[in-house]
Amino acid sequence: MIQSFRQLSKNKKWLLFLGLFAFIGGLFCIRHGHEWGDDFALYLSQANAILKGNTVELARYNTWSMQHSDGTVGPYLYPPGYPLFLTLYLKFFPFSWVGIKIFQWVFYLLGGVAFYYLVSSFKVKLPANWILYVVAIVLIHPKIIEFSDRLMSDLWFLVTVYLFFYFIYATEFSKFSKLFLVGVSLILASLTRVNGFLLIGSWWVFILVDHETKKNKLRDFLMSIPFVLVVLYFKKLDSQYESNHIDLLSTINISTILDNLFLYCKQIGQFVLYHLGFIPITGKLFGIVLLFYFGYALKSIERFKLFAPIIVWIGINFAIIVLWPIAQGTRYLLPIIPFIIWIAVVGFNDWIENQKLNRWISVVFICFLVLQSGASMTFYRFFYNANKVIGPTQTDIYDKLQLMVDDKEVIAFDKPRWLHLATNKKCIRKQSDSSFFASPAKYWLITNRNIYNGRLKKFSDQRLDSIYGNADFTLYRRNDLK
Repeated sequence: MIQSFRQLSKNKKWLLFLGLFAFIGGLFCIRHGHEWGDDFALYLSQANAILKGNTVELARYNTWSMQHSDGTVGPYLYPPGYPLFLTLYLKFFPFSWVGIKIFQWVFYLLGGVAFYYLVSSFKVKLPANWILYVVAIVLIHPKIIEFSDRLMSDLWFLVTVYLFFYFIYATEFSKFSKLFLVGVSLILASLTRVNGFLLIGSWWVFILVDHETKKNKLRDFLMSIPFVLVVLYFKKLDSQYESNHIDLLSTINISTILDNLFLYCKQIGQFVLYHLGFIPITGKLFGIVLLFYFGYALKSIERFKLFAPIIVWIGINFAIIVLWPIAQGTRYLLPIIPFIIWIAVVGFNDWIENQKLNRWISVVFICFLVLQSGASMTFYRFFYNANKVIGPTQTDIYDKLQLMVDDKEVIAFDKPRWLHLATNKKCIRKQSDSSFFASPAKYWLITNRNIYNGRLKKFSDQRLDSIYGNADFTLYRRNDLK
């Protein structure tokens, strides 16, 4: 691997420049603080709990908080893979928003090298220009760079998936080393996201279609079983903390399935030429074109067998997110989009036989992606700051809550996991007056402007007394309790 990297440094300087551009792009987007969505807060809380050895206490508290909150805020605990990754930083360095995000971004870029090796060494060869475009999708796409500013499991999960498929197709390792590396990456992926265990299917399909003899196939299958058992054991442990997510499956209906199908197909199409994809009709058009070339790349049985493990990964993941009743953004598609675009590019390269024309088209795609990424970097650096959790008014309200609210009292707030992390107070989410007054909460903290649409929010209920406020927050206390 070291020798391969030296060769890469010598002959593939364009990839190093791409990596440097991606690193700088991430630095441009990384800011102090975080956006409002408080998934990140539970990840940080779990990482701290792992280091302090009190994960059971956190699980007990967060289960109580989620069960007393309106709607499905999140699972009782997330799979431990990403929190474990965060402990690599928190164990040795004091917490810093910027520092931990840079740490995560560097790890992701290193994972992107594994994706490059996968694409460039694959049996179905691509011209260097198209390899550059496919790798650019992974390293400098505006959506990817945007995630450098978020403490979420997405980037780390992508690293584990890149590593898994690289090790599956790699030929430079011994049989035992390859088995071990595939198994470890499978475990890491499964520990990070619920759908990571689906890679088991990709592994077994690879064993099935591999050119090895039946005897060797059986040996490889049996040697995979210990890793699969470890994954299933961890899934069993995680399942006790995901029951409130599983309950959502009862809301599946044909309408949500069709809506999700069209939504996600459009989002995949938008990803190819990101900003152009948001022009009406172009996202759908790009999606149709992508699907055509994806299918064209698999025009032979031999080609289909080569890509079969990846197709299994794409197909099962896409089916699950289409079935999942709550529509999500592109982040749910990130683990499969690079592979979809890669296979579609293979099909396009086959379709356009004029290599000179093919080269020019790939250069246009690369240049357009670089321009889009540069525009996104500039926007996030100079014109947009997603941070809403750290600032003068936020610090002020956190300090006041520490002084004014007893530890045994409960605060209702739209982002209960973050408020608990910031203040160590008991917090739940309440979305209506009737729900709040039927809850154990004595205090209600609101943002003066709705965090989603900027509309002013005020309460006039006589059972609530406004006891403190600043430009962004107002704290109410119930007066109907004895």
